[in-house]
Formats: sequence, C-alpha cells, structure tokens
Amino acid sequence: MRESMRMVIVLTVIAMVSAGVLSQVYNVTSVIIAENRAREMESTVYELFADAASVEFIEADFVMFRAKDGDGTTVGFAYASEAGGYAGPVRVMVGVGSDTMEIVNVAVLQHTETPGLGSQIEDEGFRSQFQGKSADSPITIGQDIDNITGATVSAEAVARAVRRNFSDAIAAFEGGQ
Repeated sequence: MRESMRMVIVLTVIAMVSAGVLSQVYNVTSVIIAENRAREMESTVYELFADAASVEFIEADFVMFRAKDGDGTTVGFAYASEAGGYAGPVRVMVGVGSDTMEIVNVAVLQHTETPGLGSQIEDEGFRSQFQGKSADSPITIGQDIDNITGATVSAEAVARAVRRNFSDAIAAFEGGQ
C-alpha cells in the first residue's frame, strides 16, 4: 500500500511539472505565432494591392488593414474573415478599393480542404470572380460566382467568408478615415 501511494505521488508531481512546463512553452510560443500570423496577413495585403507601399492596422472587431501608396494616399483596405468549409475553417483576406468600395482581390489565407478538389479555392480563376463585387452585390455560388465541381461546400465557405465582415469592414474603414 505504501509503495503504491508513493507511485501516485511521484506520478502526480511529474504530471504537475509537465503541465507547468507545457504552459510556459505555450505562453512563449503563442506570442511568436501571433506575430508571425500578423506579418503573414500584412504581407498578404501587399499582394492584394499591387500599388501599396505601406500597410497599417485598423482597429475593428476583426483583423483589418489600410493600404497606402507611396504618396501616403489610401488605396484600399483589407479584412480577414472565415467560414466553415468541408474539412475545417476557410480563412480569407479580402481587399476592397477605397474609391469604389468594391472587392479588388481575395486571398485564401488558410484552409484544410481536400487537396486537388476543395483546394481549388486558391486558384486565381475562382478568386477573381469576386472582383468588382460590392457589399450590396449578391455573392452567391451558382448564381454570380461559378461553383467548383465537387467542392461546393468549399466554394460556399469562401463566399460566406467574403460576405461575413464586408459591411462591417466598410463601416470601420469609413469611421477610421
């Protein structure tokens, strides 16, 4: 009985030390991971706006950036959004022109969709269909956006993600000008 009690105590101490070490590792690495994600999103804004020379964060309930050209003139803004896809969340970054309030470009930041099928949401041919859409435009798969055969759920996830924060992003951008 005494031996088994000693084993339980030793195992408990080992578990507590391991949990403490894991907690500290998480605290250190979560900051680094968040910084890397922010840098990745910031670099995506440069991809969305070819004429962007600088990018700055905009305070909103979601991740949002303002893109400026070399003269400091705002060329547009970009917001991050996500929706549930076939195999998990689909995260997108949507670039909107400040003069037209229409989509300039869409980038897929992250997804776990089926390779070769659902992953076609990354293709330029699919993403370019969102260009020129405004917050009032119907953004519906099978109507104004062509579907991806065999990947309807993935395509609809992108459309939902694009629509999700569109109006709120415009309001946040106009409120912060």
